Amino acid sequence: MVKRLFLGLLVVITVAVSELEALSIETINEAYYTSYALEKAEDYSRAIEALSPIYEVYPNSYTINFRFGWLRYLQGHFADALAHYRKALAIYPASVEVMSCISLVHKDRFDWTKVEEENSKILKIDNFNKTANYWYAYALKSQKKHKQAQSVCMKMLTIYPTDVTFLFLMGKIMFEVGNAEKSLYYFGSVITLDPYNTGAKEYIAKLIEN
Repeated sequence: MVKRLFLGLLVVITVAVSELEALSIETINEAYYTSYALEKAEDYSRAIEALSPIYEVYPNSYTINFRFGWLRYLQGHFADALAHYRKALAIYPASVEVMSCISLVHKDRFDWTKVEEENSKILKIDNFNKTANYWYAYALKSQKKHKQAQSVCMKMLTIYPTDVTFLFLMGKIMFEVGNAEKSLYYFGSVITLDPYNTGAKEYIAKLIEN
């Protein structure tokens, strides 16, 4: 039963039962474990090679495409990573984990419009997803949409009042719009909660100098 459930995730539902038995669960597990070990060693090419036999048998599976997307991302092969992620997303269109990874690719490309778009999709599914809200707000800030970015941060700080990441982002937003008083307040709050936060200290020094 466990094997069937695993393979149900591994392959597209329409795959014939005979194809499900093409590789044993032991073979599949060994390939994945080897891939994880090679990823940890930062040998991403061999990590992909370890899974190639699985991909050859199950090229339309969610799990293998999600894994290949991640490894291609780690290699810096963003176009290939997106191709695999989109293939995985076609199988599970509401997959937040895939959308989050697509957002990471666009973030590393500094394509803030795309980062905004991807995280807005996640927020329609999970409105209080911390990571999605952070990158959504960051993308808005990076496009000079400061009021919208501030609104997102305040939404999160209402339910996570001591969250340093959102306090820090609010400090940056206030700094960019020229509100020194509020910027000092938020960066000061960061220092209270995280005394060794060098980023907040640097901003405070700039604000004091001015």
